[in-house]
Amino acid sequence: MKRTKEEAAVTRSTLLRAALTVFSTKGYAGTSIDAITKTAKVTRGALYHHFESKADLYNTLLEEVSAKGATIVQQAVAEGGTFTEILKRVFTRQLAYIEDDKEAREIMELVLFKTGSHPELQTGRRKQIEAGQALIEGIAQSMQIGIASGEVRNDISPMDMARSFIAFQNGVIQMWLASPKSFSLKNSSEIFADVLIAGLKPKA
Repeated sequence: MKRTKEEAAVTRSTLLRAALTVFSTKGYAGTSIDAITKTAKVTRGALYHHFESKADLYNTLLEEVSAKGATIVQQAVAEGGTFTEILKRVFTRQLAYIEDDKEAREIMELVLFKTGSHPELQTGRRKQIEAGQALIEGIAQSMQIGIASGEVRNDISPMDMARSFIAFQNGVIQMWLASPKSFSLKNSSEIFADVLIAGLKPKA
């Protein structure tokens, strides 16, 4: 039984890698279930044992990269320090993650440039929006800690600070994905973080 579970896990992982490969090459709309199973070298039955549909494969890819990113944030926070030190660490490690992790980078490119709008993705899209809102609310709560410690200005709402953090981070990532040879996301991450944090610090 243990071996069967291990084999099932390998098959699931193989299918996800194959789906990402085909999605990245053909885009979401141009990808077929047959193309995924052919790339993964498994049967359609094996695919449907693990995933309900092409949309399920796509959404699972997004969920897994999000979970990995969340783990990176948790580790960065757990290392402690002042509020701004933690904020900078979270920001820079998220950017480094996108540049260093090939799969995460390909998933971001897929979402931003190779998906488009499709009815079967609407449920997953709503979940992403809800998760994004929860993330912003969580960051806003963290900003309250920074305000209380005097490290962050108190004349801007925590929600606006949180939205600015996400907008700045996502904007830098999207700019780099569009032209990765123009600069190093990882090497420039501390500079970007300093610019962001400078805008959050109390006015002299």
